Amino acid sequence: MWYNSQARGLRKRSARQRHNPLLRRSDRIENMLTLAVVVLAFAMLPLAILVGARTIDSQLTLAEKQVADYRTVTATTVADSTGVSVTSDVAPSGVDTAPAKWTWGNETRHADITVDPATPSGTRQDIWVNADGNLTTEPMSSSAARVAGVIAGLFTWFAVMMIALSGFLICRPSLNRSRDAQWDRDLRQFLDSTTRH
Repeated sequence: MWYNSQARGLRKRSARQRHNPLLRRSDRIENMLTLAVVVLAFAMLPLAILVGARTIDSQLTLAEKQVADYRTVTATTVADSTGVSVTSDVAPSGVDTAPAKWTWGNETRHADITVDPATPSGTRQDIWVNADGNLTTEPMSSSAARVAGVIAGLFTWFAVMMIALSGFLICRPSLNRSRDAQWDRDLRQFLDSTTRH
């Protein structure tokens, strides 16, 4: 009973809004666009979750491959460390590097490695190398893979919503101009009709 009366009330209100003389065509278009943006926001949630889940899977696979392929070896610096400036959006910072060598099979490899400040020549330090014995970064952790997936999902949702909201905001001034013009026409017609009586 309560549900039926509520449904009848909603139908009456919606019918009144459709036949409301104060509700302009631009108002209806704006209402439809607003509803479309809200529906899109909810519809994008499963897609964003799917993108995040797929990213987590791919990143976890990559992390497992890196863990399987990467090794630590001991490198020896062949010169004193030097500071290298790194530009950052937050603040300028410096990283100390030093040329180093390490043995991979029967070969000796060379590269600049990151070291502590004022590291002297001849310092031994563990580094990560890939399956070919070349210098690389530490393998990705499973937590970093999951964070990457969450960020990918959020970025997908926010990117689509920003495009949708931008489109809505671009259309809105045009709708406002159309609404104002229609009100001006209707007010002039009303004033003309009253002056004739």
